[in-house]
Amino acid sequence: MVKVTKWDKKKKKEDWANYRKEQAKIKYKTSENMRYILAELWKSHPLMLILIFAQVIALVAESLFTTFTGKYVVELALGTSSRVQLAVVCLLLIIGERITKYITNEIYDYGGYYGNYKFACHTTRKIIRKNMSTDYENNESCKNSNAIQKAWVGSDYISYQTVNTIKLFLSAVLRVAAYGGILSMLSPVMLLIVGVPAIASFYIERHKMMWIWNMSDNWQKYVRELNYISDAASDFSAAKDVRVYGMDKWFSKLFSRAFSNRLNWYEQQDEWSFRHDLARVLMVYLSNFAAYACVIYMVVNGNIGAGDFVLYFNSISDFSWAVREVFDKASGFNWLSENISFSREYLDIEDKTNRGVGEKLPTGECEIEFKNVSYKYSSAEKPTINNISFKLNKGERLALVGLNGAGKTTLIKLICGLYDPTEGEILLNGKPVNSYNRDEYFKLFSAVFQDICVLPVTIAENISGAETGKYNLEKVYSCMKKAGIYEKVMNLPEKENTKLIKSVFENATELSGGETQKLALARALYKDAPILLLDEPTAALDPIAEQKMYLNYADFSRGKSSVFISHRLASTRFCDRIILIESGTIAECGSHSELMAQGGKYAELFELQSSYYNDEEVQINE
Repeated sequence: MVKVTKWDKKKKKEDWANYRKEQAKIKYKTSENMRYILAELWKSHPLMLILIFAQVIALVAESLFTTFTGKYVVELALGTSSRVQLAVVCLLLIIGERITKYITNEIYDYGGYYGNYKFACHTTRKIIRKNMSTDYENNESCKNSNAIQKAWVGSDYISYQTVNTIKLFLSAVLRVAAYGGILSMLSPVMLLIVGVPAIASFYIERHKMMWIWNMSDNWQKYVRELNYISDAASDFSAAKDVRVYGMDKWFSKLFSRAFSNRLNWYEQQDEWSFRHDLARVLMVYLSNFAAYACVIYMVVNGNIGAGDFVLYFNSISDFSWAVREVFDKASGFNWLSENISFSREYLDIEDKTNRGVGEKLPTGECEIEFKNVSYKYSSAEKPTINNISFKLNKGERLALVGLNGAGKTTLIKLICGLYDPTEGEILLNGKPVNSYNRDEYFKLFSAVFQDICVLPVTIAENISGAETGKYNLEKVYSCMKKAGIYEKVMNLPEKENTKLIKSVFENATELSGGETQKLALARALYKDAPILLLDEPTAALDPIAEQKMYLNYADFSRGKSSVFISHRLASTRFCDRIILIESGTIAECGSHSELMAQGGKYAELFELQSSYYNDEEVQINE
């Protein structure tokens, strides 16, 4: 059984207080968000915006044609005036109704099949671009994970519901004016009988939606858990582990727990909505019955004729619906506006790094200097990197070694600008790295990270980062040879044009772990940046492939500054200098021979590893 915290009085008070704080922090008013949507729609598809206004007019015209057709058909049947004239009027009204209905349907189909989809792609691309371009640190915090989750929800509302709500709101406003004018000719009191309950209905709906909005932070984490579990359970790369270790039952339990937690909030939301919706329905129905009673009383007493009775009777329901629609959509604008704010506020997340004009990038060899640099993750209690100072000299091959969790990968991310120091300063050729435009700064680095991204495109496109026909094929071949993947690729039916990721392409190829690592190395070599960063580049390679990579290392790192992370200390012999990281600080620094002569931690680790490769039999205690 899953224990879920109930929304008791104390929790309600806390959540409402949080809600008011959240509302105070919202940057955009409802009117600003609606203008924003219309402006974005105009940017993505101007014709769609024009058609929306055309559809609004057509919807109102269609409704009026239908209403007046009923009046004149009754008068034609009763023969209250010239039948020929009435017949012509009825015929014109029917034709007008059919034409406007056709226009409405055609615009609706166009918007549904093309316009809305195009606008959805426009809003989705903005969030994707932000996610890919914002500071790397922004995507790692739990707070911003919630922000992007909300942004995606907001994007769904932007792409269809907001546009549709604007359209329905405008058509409802025009119907209120039209049918309000018709009913006012009968009696202005009718407007009050129908209109006042609609206003009350608006405030009931608003109170309901405020609670739903207030609860969003309580269930976002469960949605994030469900999405992660669903993605992990369907990930092809995890399929082997799921089967071999029987993880399917564990995944099911995790999913059930997160689903139960999310369902609890759905149940509370349904209960809350039911009470509010029941009050609204009763209020509206009673007001309509009162209005119908007045019209029936008038026709019975002979105050209005049969045709006018039909006109006013139908106008009551149309006016009542239009008034409720105006206030419903006005209330909906608040809800939609808050969701739009989710997306806009995510898009507005500020980057700490320099995205404007920066210093001109250096040419040739580069030097990186750390001055008393510390870095602490947002949720961590203590720094991962603590007061480190060192230089990566021009043309130097530097090795970083140390136990797991020492901070080596964090140091790499600091070097290449994915992280900014919490304290201290990083210099590039004597200038602070933040004086350079960060996107341009990334051009200085070729990197092979532990987590390798393989795209569902061809091997050549994965290596070059360019479309077919826009890359240097000879350079692709050269990089594949240096990385040791050339023979494997040339033995594939489509060679370098072979597509990767079977879950996307049916005839694709899946590379092994070692082959994927070689592909990543080839990608780094193709970029040919002045600084080369290799984070465990041989972890998945067999001994022969690893030895070849070491022999080639001197060649492909020539003329570059390079950083090499490895747990296999034998590989550090190829480097000019070695830094041993321990608990986020520099424990030892020097060449291989110097560190071995010191007889410190490095020498101890080296001797421990080398003992497994000597000719003596290793004794295993049972």
